[in-house]
Amino acid sequence: MTNSIKLYGPRMGSSLRTHWVAAELGTPYETVPVDFSKGEHKGEAFLQINPMGQVPALVDGDFNLAESMAICSYMIEKAGSDLGGKTAQQRAKAWQWSLWAALNLYQHLATLASPAWTQQPLASDVETAAKAGAAKYLPVLNAHLGTQRYMAGDSFTVGDINVATVLAYATFAKLDLSSYPNVTKWLAGVTDRPAYANASGAAKA
Repeated sequence: MTNSIKLYGPRMGSSLRTHWVAAELGTPYETVPVDFSKGEHKGEAFLQINPMGQVPALVDGDFNLAESMAICSYMIEKAGSDLGGKTAQQRAKAWQWSLWAALNLYQHLATLASPAWTQQPLASDVETAAKAGAAKYLPVLNAHLGTQRYMAGDSFTVGDINVATVLAYATFAKLDLSSYPNVTKWLAGVTDRPAYANASGAAKA
């Protein structure tokens, strides 16, 4: 694959999954920072790439793409990789759990983590509701990971990347996950991968 891909967005949050997938694939790409404090995400140049003014975004030649999971899917397919899953069933499970985490767990963990970047405490009722929401879904994830090594079975897939990057918000929120030992064991394992260290910037130079 030629070094034509540009990824806009930081090595954290939902953008992290795009860097992580690229690292797993060995895809060469250029990182393009977007300075929100200067309003670059609302500038005409960036809005031509993503009219929503959000990161991450991908540019591959004359092709633009937004939404982190769509970007991950595109890079995997372009690379001809089985990171999406080795079988039709495994691919389906990888995306099932990706969407499950994004649609159910993400909103609660992101709410709990938001004071880390807003520097504003949550209202008590908002915090209580978010913790209750997380407590509803985390046992489901813990039970699932008690039956298999990875999200989609016995091999690592993009499903693990997508769910793990949602769980990263629990770290920002300083949410104790010790009541979910299967989750913590799985999360420690997938974030110990060299590609994660490279993607997150934790790799030693």
